[in-house]
Amino acid sequence: MTERRSTHGGWQWNGLYAVYGLAMIAVVSVVFLIPAGGVSWLVLAGWGLFGASACLGWIPIVAFRRRGRVAKGKSYIHTTQLVTSGLYAIIRHPQFLAGDFLAVAVMCITQHWAAYLAGGIGIATNRWTMIKADRDLVAKFGHIYQEYMHRVPRTSLVLGGFRWLLRHRKKNAGFPQ
Repeated sequence: MTERRSTHGGWQWNGLYAVYGLAMIAVVSVVFLIPAGGVSWLVLAGWGLFGASACLGWIPIVAFRRRGRVAKGKSYIHTTQLVTSGLYAIIRHPQFLAGDFLAVAVMCITQHWAAYLAGGIGIATNRWTMIKADRDLVAKFGHIYQEYMHRVPRTSLVLGGFRWLLRHRKKNAGFPQ
């Protein structure tokens, strides 16, 4: 399948990417500049989300390299085949979810207004960039991606896990256990 360019670009999206990037730089900087907050269970939850963010951020790199038919010398994001297995059978955008988890993690760890502000901006702009990503992927993969969008949620691990279980049960329903 040949790669098609998205018609949904432009200065607005570039500006959105810039705001998102600056917000996430601020989020990461805050965790190093501001000491941990006073509510210890929130700090622990934050570090748990931080770890989950790292996993959700790195798993796609491996998945795209293995299953996305990336040409030698190209970045992992330059897939030529849609990846719908593994984590991508549960959610469509694990790296975007990793960004949300990172922002919430820093909010929980620092419990500081600067983290709430940067994280809130980061999460809001992250949501908008997911919309663009879906549009770009529809332009790239066509109806196959549209069908995938109906099957798999953007970032809801709970809904995605539930749908995955239902699909898995249907697939194995005719076979004795």
